Amino acid sequence: MRKLFVCVFLLLIVVFEFGFANAQTDLSDLVAAKKDVEQQRATIKDQIKTGSDHEQVKLFRKDTKLSNYAAAYQKAIDLIQAPEKSKFGESIVQNYASFSFSVAKLQPGEKVPREYVPIYKGAGQKYNVDWQVLAAIHSIETRFSSIKMVSPVGAIGHMQFMPATFAAYGVDANGDGQTSPWDLTDAIYSAARYLSANNYKSNLRKAIWHYNHADWYVNDVLGRAQSIKESSG
Repeated sequence: MRKLFVCVFLLLIVVFEFGFANAQTDLSDLVAAKKDVEQQRATIKDQIKTGSDHEQVKLFRKDTKLSNYAAAYQKAIDLIQAPEKSKFGESIVQNYASFSFSVAKLQPGEKVPREYVPIYKGAGQKYNVDWQVLAAIHSIETRFSSIKMVSPVGAIGHMQFMPATFAAYGVDANGDGQTSPWDLTDAIYSAARYLSANNYKSNLRKAIWHYNHADWYVNDVLGRAQSIKESSG
């Protein structure tokens, strides 16, 4: 992924070194590349609908990677179409940094619902997991259960478990005799159990990576968790 950004960075230097007229050709190449990535993603989404759980996981990982590529191409396109008039090098670096880490905080106006905090803390204490990390994952996966809780790849519930994974790690945290990813308490405690089972205390980054196999996701979770920690005192 970093190699892609380096290539984009070098491309933009060439664009502004030789003039905006040449940028039109580079812009067309970038648009074409982004379109190709989007077509690949569309094909993957069709394959996901009929694939097994194992195949879906592999396809989802590939789609996540392609999504990052598409975002990188779009960022380069935006910079060419609306470049800063001064401090070009600084502008590119700032935009790169902003793009890479902008997801590492809660979105404007997004707050951790107070009524959920006791659940995060209870699950965190039981499984020895930082409650802010559970809140961060909840924020990323379903915006604190405020959006549709069925993903295109089949992940379900408040904390977006694949059915097979929930079957293995799900817990009946509220004591109602049922284990359900659609129950908020069950889902959060199950997420804590899953992180704990993946050696959270000895390697929290790797444990979070197991939740979603992508380094950007780990950075996002930890960034949001830190933001939550700071805002909650």
